[in-house]
Amino acid sequence: MKKTVLILAILASFNANAWEACGTDAKGNTANCEYQIVNGTLTIRGTGNNGNIGSWSNGTGILAPWRGQDIRNIVIEDTIKDLGWQAFHGIKDEGILQIPSSITTISANAFYGAILNEVVIPDSVTKIDTAAFNWSDLKKINIPSSVTDIAEAFRGTSLTDVFIPDSVTNLGSATLSACESLLTLTISDKTALGHIFTEHGENMRVDLENLKIYCTGDTKKCDANLEAAGYGELKSIKATTKQVNGVTYVFDNKGKLVTTSGKRENRRFYTIEEASLVSKKTGNTFKLRYK
Repeated sequence: MKKTVLILAILASFNANAWEACGTDAKGNTANCEYQIVNGTLTIRGTGNNGNIGSWSNGTGILAPWRGQDIRNIVIEDTIKDLGWQAFHGIKDEGILQIPSSITTISANAFYGAILNEVVIPDSVTKIDTAAFNWSDLKKINIPSSVTDIAEAFRGTSLTDVFIPDSVTNLGSATLSACESLLTLTISDKTALGHIFTEHGENMRVDLENLKIYCTGDTKKCDANLEAAGYGELKSIKATTKQVNGVTYVFDNKGKLVTTSGKRENRRFYTIEEASLVSKKTGNTFKLRYK
């Protein structure tokens, strides 16, 4: 009897961790992926030559098969080429979500309504499409210099400090509307601005009076871009950047650290340069070790 119970338990565990097909999406197309959920981690991998997660919408009554399940982390394998539409609506990631390097565009509405802490975008991505992270409770986004176009992508998020690299030539209208937690925005004089804080002709719940705009180029040009976008009352502050091991550090005109963009490698040893960039500017102390 004990042996039978043990076998049944093993089989039940195996079935619970088995890969399942993503199924047919809201458009009636078969999503070229499969998924499994183990201990709160949703892992998705591609099938076929061009793995796509499919386009899912709660407006049609068809939901992604992982919706409503106990998920705390998301792992997207690099066999996925297309993230799909509303594929992660309502899904939670409590850690750092790493977008795989197989992705070149963050699809429209891909993470709409998700519950996200921090997202790291690889340098394979060139575009962040419309509503990609809208109303996602996103707190931090790391945008690489490969990105050239950002549409209305962060509306209603919980972002506090946003760094837009100078590779971005266009920052679309309503991109940061309804971002009530926004404290700083770092932009380049090379970036054309839409009505980034405006939605339907009105500034939407962004504290423009206390918002600090940092400019990594010519502040006069940044101010001109802000005025052209309808924000002539905003004046930029000169900022400088420094890149160390894939991380961009942004400093204001007094040398104070404003924000960072990029993910530091998780390793035991850090260079003195890396540690000093943070410790000198924020007052934190580090116990340095020498190799």
